[in-house]
Amino acid sequence: MDMKLSKPIDLTTYAQRYRVGKEQPGSRDPWDLFIRCRFGHVYPHGGRYLAASIDGYPRIAARLRRLPCVQIVQDGDHGELTVVFDVRDFDAVAEVIQPRRRRILTDQERQRRAESLAKARQNRSTASATASAD
Repeated sequence: MDMKLSKPIDLTTYAQRYRVGKEQPGSRDPWDLFIRCRFGHVYPHGGRYLAASIDGYPRIAARLRRLPCVQIVQDGDHGELTVVFDVRDFDAVAEVIQPRRRRILTDQERQRRAESLAKARQNRSTASATASAD
């Protein structure tokens, strides 16, 4: 595996499908991005490579170790594991560590939630105004 630590893969390309987080809120640095997973997280490693890290899941670590597409970088005694893999193998790794999917709302659901939130805010402001009048 040729892992040149060059410009990282921009994980925002996965943001429509998965939950992408930032190490530093407000940062625009692609090195600060990661994909949240049920059993760990995925982050840029450089070039066309990604890394996946899990902690405390020995069975998941064993499954990840058996994938021919990963290179083990760090292997712990209690289910800690860090691997590096080519972005082309993302689906194979994702099947094991299960990235958190992004919630997609329909327009109707978005409208219903906005109305519910507006109603809750109105009730809250009415309740605080009543309490301050007492």
